[in-house]
Parts: sequence; C-alpha cells; structure tokens
Amino acid sequence: MSEITFLGTAGGRMVVTSQLRKSGGMWLELDGKNILLDPGPGCLMRSVELGFRPGKLDCIVLSHKHIDHSNDINIMIEAMSGGSFRPRGVLVVPKDALEGNDPVVLKYVRSYIRNNIKVLGPAFKWSLDGVQIETAATMTHADVEAYGLKFIFSGRTVGYITDTKYFAGLPGAFKGCDCLIINMVRITHDARFEHLIPEDVIKVLKVAKPKVAVLNHFGMQVVKAGPDAIAQRIEAATGVRTIAASDGMRFNLDEGKAVIEPMINEFP
Repeated sequence: MSEITFLGTAGGRMVVTSQLRKSGGMWLELDGKNILLDPGPGCLMRSVELGFRPGKLDCIVLSHKHIDHSNDINIMIEAMSGGSFRPRGVLVVPKDALEGNDPVVLKYVRSYIRNNIKVLGPAFKWSLDGVQIETAATMTHADVEAYGLKFIFSGRTVGYITDTKYFAGLPGAFKGCDCLIINMVRITHDARFEHLIPEDVIKVLKVAKPKVAVLNHFGMQVVKAGPDAIAQRIEAATGVRTIAASDGMRFNLDEGKAVIEPMINEFP
C-alpha cells in the first residue's frame, strides 16, 4: 500500500503557533519506503500519536528551511537512527539548510546518518531503492532555497508544491502528477508574503491537470473561510478533483481515497 498521512495541516505563523491546526509535515509510505516530508513543529509527537515508528523512517526530505517546515528535523534524524545507536537513513535538503548563517541541520546529528546527505538543487534526481525523488521546480519564496518536488514510484507520481508565489513556469512543471499536494496559505495576495492563493491554484490545475489535488498548509485566512469550501470552489473552476487535507488524514494512493479518521497509536 502507498499512502500519504498529513501529520498536520497548519501553515502560516498564527495557525502554527496557536495550533488551531496541528503542524508536523507529511509521512509518505511509497512502495514500502517511509519518507518524512517537511518535519515542522510537533512532527515527532504527531508521528507517534498516529501510530508511526520514527525508527522505521528511510529518508527525511526538506523542501525549505523555514521553521514551520524544519523545526523537528534534528529530533527526527535522531529518531530515525535509533537515538544515534543505529546510524541509518538519508537526508535530502537544500544547501542553505546545511551552510551559511542559519543552518537548521545541527552538525552533530549528521553523524547519526553517517553524513548520508543529498543536496537539493534545480536538477536534483535521486532514487531511494526505486522511489525517485526529483526537483520539479525552483520556488520563489522569501530569502531561502525552496524546491517543488516529485516522488515517482511504480508508474505513479506524487507532486508537492511547497511555499511559493505564483510564477509562469509553475503549472507546467507539475504536469503528469497522479496526486498533486499544494500548499495554499492565504486567500488574498500580500506583497510581504510569497504564498499561493485559490486563484493561483486554479491557474496551476488548469494546466497541470493531476488526477487529484490535495490542498494543505493553511493560514488563518483559509482556516476562517473553510478549506473544504475553497476546495469545492477550485474543483468547480478546474474540473480537477480537489480535497482539503485535514489533520491526521490518510490519502490512499492505490485507491485514490482519503480516510479522515486518524490512525490509532498502537505503540505506547
């Protein structure tokens, strides 16, 4: 079974810090490989609450280093490696997450994965035992490196549009996706924040035409307006099946079905 679990769907500072919605990123189970994507605040707690064993992780992927995407990256590296006693796993991150004035991956935890680090870039492409991870587009987001990604496995493609403002090449970069996850933080444009709004998502979907789109990473404007209602409006405008993710939601990629009820923690 291949499945995406949304550990949390909070986006933007106010929703994350108030925890109106949970945060923590996404857990991808693709062809038997466990991949953690954007481990934001609360990722470790949410993973355990929802029944996952972080020690079973094979890979951690970071689209960009902002705190709502990277806060738990070090503790998840430690958890993946059995508290450092079983050095293992792979880390896939932008270069600025490792270097410069504000690296988010601590140097001492890198030894826990034997420095098995893959550095994202515009032409990145790498296979995790048959699950290919590649850069689909370089995003335009504030002052950090940010990359939209594709996960390709068993003839299927999951796309991920992380935080970015809209740009001309964005829709075409995500053609051919079976499932396209889109971070949609706001409803209205604000020059201070480079994020997609519903009208941007509509423009993306009219060109990319995935089989299903999943909206994620909601800021306060979206939470107040109702993500489900916005998803329905986008679906009506594009003809693309569109779902608003919820905390703990599991999306079965084999059946194309979303399960809203969270998993039960079997591992106290």
